Amino acid sequence: MGEPSQKFKGVSIDSRTLKPGELFFCIQGDRFDGHKFLNDAVEKKAAGVVISDREKITGSLLQHTDLFAVIVPDTTHALQELAGYHRNRFTPHMIGVTGTNGKSTTKEMIASVLKMRYPTLKTEGNLNNHIGLPLTLLGLKPSHEAAVVEMGMSAAGEIKRLAEIAKPRIGVITNISQAHMLQLKTLKDIQAAKGELFQSLSEESTAVVNADDPLVYELAEKLRAGVITFGINNEANVRATDIRANEDAGYDFTLNVWDKAIAVHLPFLGRFNIYNALAAAAVGHALDISLEEIKTGLGVKHKLSQRGEAVRYGNIEVLNDTYNANPQSMREAMQTLKEYPTEGRKFLVIGDMLELGEGEQSAHQQLGNEAAGYGFDYLITVGELAGLAGNAAVESGMAKDRVHCFDIHRAAAEFLKTAIQPGDCLLFKGSRGSHMETVLEGLMKQE
Repeated sequence: MGEPSQKFKGVSIDSRTLKPGELFFCIQGDRFDGHKFLNDAVEKKAAGVVISDREKITGSLLQHTDLFAVIVPDTTHALQELAGYHRNRFTPHMIGVTGTNGKSTTKEMIASVLKMRYPTLKTEGNLNNHIGLPLTLLGLKPSHEAAVVEMGMSAAGEIKRLAEIAKPRIGVITNISQAHMLQLKTLKDIQAAKGELFQSLSEESTAVVNADDPLVYELAEKLRAGVITFGINNEANVRATDIRANEDAGYDFTLNVWDKAIAVHLPFLGRFNIYNALAAAAVGHALDISLEEIKTGLGVKHKLSQRGEAVRYGNIEVLNDTYNANPQSMREAMQTLKEYPTEGRKFLVIGDMLELGEGEQSAHQQLGNEAAGYGFDYLITVGELAGLAGNAAVESGMAKDRVHCFDIHRAAAEFLKTAIQPGDCLLFKGSRGSHMETVLEGLMKQE
């Protein structure tokens, strides 16, 4: 339907944000169907629609002769193919970033470093999957000299497909640990799935490798691509030494890039972010960005919602890390809370860690055992699995009156309202599906 020569000036999969003249893809998923919003797309003056259900070409669609419709077997695949075609029209420095933890922050740091020299496109928000990455790539313009795309996954083959579309010349794997274990049953399975990014690289490409993560380092042993290593504890091409916590809860360290060094101030909460900064520095070096420019790029603070946000609410400090959680990121969060400079007490407020498969109970029990050793003043849990961590913490020696387990978010919030005092610091963390941000919202709500 329509003329093949008709043009469009953008792509959308959401009728709520669709702009006149854009092409609307009717994406279908387990819980949604874009075909239901065709009339909305017509009313908002879409240039055309991409559909997989021919029977939807009725009524208002037929009345608009200036609108074109493309019928395909699979609208998501069509979106990916269009993105791949569009990506191939340009020759930016393309960087792909994946890993169990730190993908978004590393992506932001890389983009900040690259912007010192190159107009750079980056993944916005959490558009890192089989739909989000194509949408990011469709934003490429002739002016972009670099692009940083985040690659998420929950099953084997997904990173491979994203790499086929984006064709990265530099691949970064931040780290590998337990996550998404409903489909990927073992750490080796996760390693292989993340490793699809490195496997996609050609001989002219570069793999940026965490030398302190054995699972990542092992992936680099038989690559066609060139390798740049980064780390803190082990020998690496890009390394941090002389690490010191600074007054703004960030870090100062010496950035060593081969035989050169420079002092860097990193305004990010959590020691683990030094690894993300080193990965960004390695990418910058691979693209001939100077140490001074790298230092400047790393000094830019990025606010990522619900990812290690330090916020003051009245007279208490809140560390909001509610975006997601797995065993390794929980350990990093606990270390961050332990090191956080505050005169008051420290509350660890956690929800369930999800998608851990058969090991979910033991993972939460181990979390509780470890939490007991940090010396926190209170451990607050929400959810059945998180409750296992609370019980384990008591069994490991944490005072029973300092551990409080709740089944619902509101009850936890009400308890915290009565327990906190001026100067206290609270860290909130849990998997996306545990919605720990609602506890924080309940705590801040004025009755």
